Amino acid sequence: MYQRESLEEIARCLPRALARTLLQLEEGSVREIRIRSRQRTAIHGAEGVRYAAPEPTPQQVQQIAEALCEHALYARAEEQRSGFVTLRGGHRMGLCGRVILQGQSVRALREISSLCIRVAGQWQGAADRLLPLVLDEAGKLHNTLIIGLPGTGKTTMLRDLCRRLSEAGYRIGVVDERSEIAAMSCGEAQLAVGPNTDVLDGCCKEAGLRWMVRSMSPDVLITDELGSSADAQAVLDAAAAGVCVVSTLHGGRPEPAPSRGLLAHLVLHNAFEQYVLLDAARVGQVAQVYDRLLQPICPL
Repeated sequence: MYQRESLEEIARCLPRALARTLLQLEEGSVREIRIRSRQRTAIHGAEGVRYAAPEPTPQQVQQIAEALCEHALYARAEEQRSGFVTLRGGHRMGLCGRVILQGQSVRALREISSLCIRVAGQWQGAADRLLPLVLDEAGKLHNTLIIGLPGTGKTTMLRDLCRRLSEAGYRIGVVDERSEIAAMSCGEAQLAVGPNTDVLDGCCKEAGLRWMVRSMSPDVLITDELGSSADAQAVLDAAAAGVCVVSTLHGGRPEPAPSRGLLAHLVLHNAFEQYVLLDAARVGQVAQVYDRLLQPICPL
């Protein structure tokens, strides 16, 4: 499913005026759609922000959210507790509203007041700068962690890298916990991840990475958004088994002398051979490359 088809799917769930505005935009230009109760919708694209009518009522915001989830929003309560749900086509819909707590944990979300639809992108060439770092001229693969803020193109770059390595003949194993890399539907990837790619959809990284190593003998493991020490340990176990791992991590910049957090754990245990920092101001652009000790090795 390419972006035009994906946007048409999203547009069917929106008020007509907003749907028309969305579909008039150039293909591949839409990054985010932000819908807020009683406010104009903000469409963030490659050329900036465009505001569109109408200003939806709270009830309409709720109806849009339910339609985007194929009228199964509350059946996906587990995803909601993380603050978002993944839509058909690999898009991520962030949610805000009234939070229902159970102790200190989120039990449910009600009275949805705003949505942030992050549009999944497929741009061939997104991994042009990354590919020679992961695969050198001698054909050696390098464990690589991509670091960047939300919206800087981490997943898009990761997906394009997956496709290109797969087309080059490498066996790729994708652990797609949030269904954003391949966007599987009825056993078929909706986004291009290559002909030699096996996808484990909806599985947590800790179990999924080990599953892939044991069952599919991949050359490369690809997964998105490491978030826990258990994820980091699974990466270390895969690397110890001789499998290349490429993943992403939220962050604005790596600390030169890390002393805390997940990044510190990864560096301390030599989980990755290199760390690629994405430019916060330019989507999909590499700002800096660091070695396994977070020392700059490739000034740009």
